[in-house]
This record gives sequence, C-alpha cells and structure tokens, in this order.
Amino acid sequence: MSTMRIYESVFVLHPELSEEDVESSVNKVVALLEGRGAEIICTERGGKRRLAYVVKKQRYGYYNLVHFRAEPGILEELERVYRLDEQVIRYLSFRIDKEEQLTSLTRMGDDERRYDDREDRRRGGRRGEPFRARGEERKPMGARARTTEPEADFESDGPSVWASEAEESEATSSAEAVEQLSEESR
Repeated sequence: MSTMRIYESVFVLHPELSEEDVESSVNKVVALLEGRGAEIICTERGGKRRLAYVVKKQRYGYYNLVHFRAEPGILEELERVYRLDEQVIRYLSFRIDKEEQLTSLTRMGDDERRYDDREDRRRGGRRGEPFRARGEERKPMGARARTTEPEADFESDGPSVWASEAEESEATSSAEAVEQLSEESR
C-alpha cells in the first residue's frame, strides 16, 4: 500500500459552456476522485478568464482548481478523463510536497486590471517609462541635455555652438588676430 499524497489539478473548460455545464463538469471530476478513494481538500472556481494564448482556437476559458489527497495511480485516470472530455481545453496536475504550499485562483490578476495596464502602456505610462526620482520632470525619450562648454578634444575654426554671444565676439576677435599674425609671418 502506498502513501496518500497531496495533488493540485487545474483545468480550463470551454468558454461557451453555461454555468450549469461548468458546475456539472467540476462535480464529475470530484465524483471521479472520490470514487477512486481520494479525499477532496478544496475545490475552487476561478470563473471565465482570458487565456495567456490561444488554446484550441479559444481565447477565454473557465478556470477550475481541485486540491485532493490520493494515491499516485489516480493521476493517470484523471488525466485520461481530461483528454477524453471535449469540454476541457487545458489541464495541469501536479504533486504538492506540503499542505502549506497549496495555491489559490484568487491570486490571479483580474482581467479588468490587465486591460487598464494595457491602456497605460499604449499611452506611454507606467511600465514602459524609465525610472525617475521623485520631483524629477518627465523628459522625452532621446532628449539629451545640452552642455555650456565645448568638448575638450574638439577644435574649431569658428565660434562654438555652445558659446554665448559674448564668447562668440571674443572668439571672432581672437580668430581675426590669429589670421593677422599668420599674414604678417608670410
């Protein structure tokens, strides 16, 4: 005789089912487990939610979660039933080491909040923005701060693009002085 282990089984049902059909499918799984000697810890219905990706041409599905304590051989029969049932579009069953590790469908995010996040990202809000400290103004992406001094290794004949008007006149007069000296030396 083997020992009883704790299992978690999540299955997603077809989105076009009525509430009664969803309830009967969950009851069918629970009845199968109890018929094979499993002890049901809890069942939870997550409702109709959007899937992360298209599964069997469906974007939505009814999420259901069952925690149970059973012998290891029962998983084969449970997964066979999932595969044969046309209402089940996806399933996952696995063993839990400790009862404290049991999860809940209530931890899943709401579809409404996901929609709000998507809208914020379209408008360039929250997720896509670079980090800013408090009080720091929002700058457009790619905008660089202009310096007031030219780069040290950059040499130019004319006035610098960073120079003020006073510096421009000094640069012009010094450039003229250099030209006069070069003409005199010729």
